[in-house]
Amino acid sequence: MKLVALSTFVSILAFAGVARAAGFSVDVQSARATGMATAVTGMIDDSSAVFYNPAGIARGRVFDAQVSDSLIMPMVTFKDTNGVSTTTPFSVAPPFQVYAAGGITNDISIGIGLFEPYGLSVSWPAGWEGRSLITYAQLASYYVNPTVAFRLGPLRVGGGAQIVYSTVDLKRDIALPGGAFGATELGASTWGIGGNVGVQVDAVRDVLTFGAHYRSAVALSYDGPAHFDGIPDALAGTLHDQSASTRVVMPDSFAFGAALRPIKPLVIDLDVVYYNWTHFRSIDITFPNDASGTLSSSQPKNWAGVVNVHLGAEYAINDTWRVRGGVFFDPTPSPEDTLTPDIPDATRMNFAVGGTYRHKSGLYVDLGYELIVLLSQTSTAPQLPGTYSGYANIVGLGVGFKTSPPRPVR
Repeated sequence: MKLVALSTFVSILAFAGVARAAGFSVDVQSARATGMATAVTGMIDDSSAVFYNPAGIARGRVFDAQVSDSLIMPMVTFKDTNGVSTTTPFSVAPPFQVYAAGGITNDISIGIGLFEPYGLSVSWPAGWEGRSLITYAQLASYYVNPTVAFRLGPLRVGGGAQIVYSTVDLKRDIALPGGAFGATELGASTWGIGGNVGVQVDAVRDVLTFGAHYRSAVALSYDGPAHFDGIPDALAGTLHDQSASTRVVMPDSFAFGAALRPIKPLVIDLDVVYYNWTHFRSIDITFPNDASGTLSSSQPKNWAGVVNVHLGAEYAINDTWRVRGGVFFDPTPSPEDTLTPDIPDATRMNFAVGGTYRHKSGLYVDLGYELIVLLSQTSTAPQLPGTYSGYANIVGLGVGFKTSPPRPVR
């Protein structure tokens, strides 16, 4: 019975295996950044800086607004110790982003962003060998991030609050006596709050800029109904519709970036990002109305903090066209002995290209593409040992409008 309860809530994080970054972070939060493998901490200067580094919106009396979507198309393969492979079916996860920012004075700017930095979906084929661990899970986390930034000579400083609404929808099969299967589905939601702060400093004007960005952890306590189908009468006293709860902490992160402009139209950005996954030690589940006292349980995860490295470049061909590209190394935080198909994580290599078309009216279109290669990852977890591998294609498309800075009065 404990395995039944545990697997239900473990699936809350099942989207992680196909998320953009290792663990369950999704950092493709603008098409421009996608095309640079999100190496933008030191140089970001449009309204998506609300997510990547809020100091970047402090650009004087300039207004920028954009809407974008990231189409994430993953394919994950699990091979068990007998050599039998199972691949997830084709799917598209479309996290969206909306940003606006503008200067209210030459030195003070405000902005706001709506984005989904955690949450995708994953499904495994019907009847697969891990069906009692997971068949389908979807998580959505919507962040609203009001922001203010200040410019003090060569220094820019920004920060904001993050207001979070998150939902989950989970499905799995339940192994029953006699080889039969039942099913369970869980829907739950919650609110959370946190903050972020960033800086950029022009160390050498128009040549070298340093940036740093911290985004806080957010604790999310989920509560919702668990629904059971196909349960025989002998187990109905325990496996019946009832409430359940768990707690997940989205990690805090710290990014440091250096942006170099060796020539005026070219910028090269190197980012080093630390994700503090040490909050994710276990998944603890509570069924407060369980009269049997057998369903509440805990499963260790013991994730470690990891450092990933991004390198990206952007070249302005002229006032109309820009091109960009990048690479990204992203290690998994999961140890082998806790790696299971509900969170089929793996170390990744990412390769990115992109570009921008900008009209003289201020309208622009951004396009970014990333290929993610999931390196083979071995699992020694007793629930289902084997290896995970795969790939994902990401297409980011954004449209926006940006004003030109006012001309100085002569």
